Amino acid sequence: MDNTFQDKVVIVTGASTGIGRETALAFAAAGAKVVLAARHEAQLRELAATNPLFLAVPTDVTSDDDVHRLVETTVAKFGRVDILVNNAGFGMRAELEKTQFEDAKRLMDVNVLGVIRCAQAVLPLMKKQGSGQIVNVGSVLSVIATPGNSVYSASKFAVRALSDAWRIELRGTGIDVILIMPGYTDTPFFENQVRYGGPVRVGPMQHGQSPAIVARVILRACRCRKREVVLTVPGKFGVWAKRWCPWLIDYSLYKMRSKT
Repeated sequence: MDNTFQDKVVIVTGASTGIGRETALAFAAAGAKVVLAARHEAQLRELAATNPLFLAVPTDVTSDDDVHRLVETTVAKFGRVDILVNNAGFGMRAELEKTQFEDAKRLMDVNVLGVIRCAQAVLPLMKKQGSGQIVNVGSVLSVIATPGNSVYSASKFAVRALSDAWRIELRGTGIDVILIMPGYTDTPFFENQVRYGGPVRVGPMQHGQSPAIVARVILRACRCRKREVVLTVPGKFGVWAKRWCPWLIDYSLYKMRSKT
């Protein structure tokens, strides 16, 4: 029986819905003690009530105080942090000239600075332990920037850059940095994104992969100490094509945009 995560202490941000919720459930099913972090306290408490391995700590990752309290509460309860899953984030669909600057700043604060805040908060503890894993949830858009998603794509490019740099900085410390790049996933992400008109979902696919699949991939990546993982066949093809024939991606995205 695989007991990789038995009694491990895992913090999952953005744990109230979608990928974060499924990741928390998957870790708990594997025997881990899971700290649920998100802004939506009611949803967090509801999830926490389903399993004694859960600890709910309402957290806004844009708040230094909240993030410090999250880690302090975790350590006070469990004594350590083995895995941090930086999943909190939201999307924004807007072309450049329509983008509201305050919306762009808020997105960067959550999607990029929130990742930095949480990683900085657990890093001293993980270094003292001599072990740990920081899992950053990026996106296929960490590699392929798409029209109408420029600011969101930029935030995910930044998460990829942070992951690459931290992996080098932390070499030899016993701390892994893992980047997960989901493709199109069926979560409330699209309904919750900042959107200036247009349909909630665009493109030929109205439904994506289950967030439970992403959760399983996150656990496997932690178990196997992967560097990065790209999900979905279209996502993998897109990343390959972006590397070897970027003009094809640009042209395809232009043609798709011209049809909407």
